[in-house]
Amino acid sequence: MFFVMVLVDVIIVFSFLFIALRKGDIHIKNKMWVYLFISGFLFQIVFLLRKHWEIYLLSLNTSLWYVLTIVQADNAFWEELAKLLAVLVVVYFLDKNMMVQFKDLKYSTAIFTYTGLAYGIGEAMSLMFLLYNPQYGRVFGMQFPVGTFVGFVYVFERFLAIQMHGIMGGIIGIGFSRYIFNKKFVSLLIYFAVAMLYHMFIDNFAMFFQYYPALRYVLIYVYAVFLLSSTLLGYVLLYFLYKNAIKVERRV
Repeated sequence: MFFVMVLVDVIIVFSFLFIALRKGDIHIKNKMWVYLFISGFLFQIVFLLRKHWEIYLLSLNTSLWYVLTIVQADNAFWEELAKLLAVLVVVYFLDKNMMVQFKDLKYSTAIFTYTGLAYGIGEAMSLMFLLYNPQYGRVFGMQFPVGTFVGFVYVFERFLAIQMHGIMGGIIGIGFSRYIFNKKFVSLLIYFAVAMLYHMFIDNFAMFFQYYPALRYVLIYVYAVFLLSSTLLGYVLLYFLYKNAIKVERRV
């Protein structure tokens, strides 16, 4: 199943690159695509250490609404920050000349979407590794049941989750472009918050059912539909935000 997941990852990355290069006319140095992917992938693993902090938050309160708000907001914040930093670190240390290009909305959205996909792939592969090797989970403050079988359900879920992370990255990319364009940091904060809310909407759905065991059987039947719907909703949201940002730029 590991190789199936890798194949899915490769398909997602090359599909995006085909669209970005051929259809979107997004051109940067080939090596920068590689560096951005590595950065997004590694930042996911590094930021997984935040789970120790989340365990502390859970030790303070485990009520449903505390988890759905404080804990999940914390989780979403660090994950979106990781995507933002993954791009900034590459640009700052490897090609500062790229920064001015982020004024181009299409360019910024594409770069951050791609890095978000890399982050999602990092999450898929790191979680798969920990599921097969639960003894390493404690390094990140996570516990996994021994003998977990990773099948096509996991691959399907990760296939959609990777795209969702790409969508979140794209939303942040729109905000970053607006920030570079108008020098108003609040623009980035607003889009960053939207990405967080989209993230929390997805995670909180499954989290809600965990607090009501009697309803868990419902989750089995509706989760796949929810993931598909959430992915489509994310693309619609990204499209709407992108088009709205274009209109705002034209009025300036």
